[in-house]
Amino acid sequence: MKQTILLIMVALIVLSVPVMAARVVNKPLEHPCFEVYQAYCGQTCIDAGGNEVFKGLNGLGGDVIEAVPGILAINPGGTDPAQGWPNYVSASLTSGPTDGKWTVTNVSMRKTVPTYLCTIAIGGAAVLQQGSANIRLWWPLMYELPGTKWVLTISYKTIPWDDDGAGPNLAATTHQDVWCWEVDATLASMENLVDLFHELPVGSCQVPIINGKDLYEDLEEALATLETMDPTDPEMAEVFNSFILLIEDSCLTVECGSCSSDLGIRNTLENPACCKLLADADFVIDKLEVNIPGK
Repeated sequence: MKQTILLIMVALIVLSVPVMAARVVNKPLEHPCFEVYQAYCGQTCIDAGGNEVFKGLNGLGGDVIEAVPGILAINPGGTDPAQGWPNYVSASLTSGPTDGKWTVTNVSMRKTVPTYLCTIAIGGAAVLQQGSANIRLWWPLMYELPGTKWVLTISYKTIPWDDDGAGPNLAATTHQDVWCWEVDATLASMENLVDLFHELPVGSCQVPIINGKDLYEDLEEALATLETMDPTDPEMAEVFNSFILLIEDSCLTVECGSCSSDLGIRNTLENPACCKLLADADFVIDKLEVNIPGK
């Protein structure tokens, strides 16, 4: 009797192997996270003559485009909807008879946004997008908070083929590739952001977001000084405090559409530049572990 039961159990295990194989779900392949920034250094197209400083009798000076807005741009690659997202599917890199034999079953994008309290709401909204056709591929970054993260998950199936490539020999196996991008901030990226806010106008007012040459130069000088300092140096905390106070004292929180030409840093719902600079400063202070008293 015991021998009969044992034989039955062995038979059940053997019969269940194909079923178990069909349900295999590989561990998600998590790729290293990419760092993205709100602004990058930039220049105008040299072939078009550039956008240069006018120096009157002395001709033209250097390029005025010091920085450009950051963009998270995602290119899925490929043209076949049945085998989509080849730029992000690891199976597209395999060699052998299984080349190109994957089917995307789902694509999701989750964006998470940290909380930062300021006089003006700042940072984009958290979102969850499902389905390949619903994934947004173009994300402006200029007013995103440091720590904002996008996680792209590609779920797909592959069909293992015989060694001779004659055809499939097992049910499809499920895989996932997970990709992510996270907004970072550094002293260098903050310099780019200050350059950008000095270049860009407030809507159609044609007044720079950071209005005032002296203010712009003071902000840039403070950041350049901070880049040369050791985070353990108490003087770095003092320079950071002065930098933050300069932003706060120069902040112009005004109604949307206001076209005043007052000198300072514009802070509106559309252009929360003061809050953005303060958020980056707090992030960098924590990142560098600068000892700010009372923080």
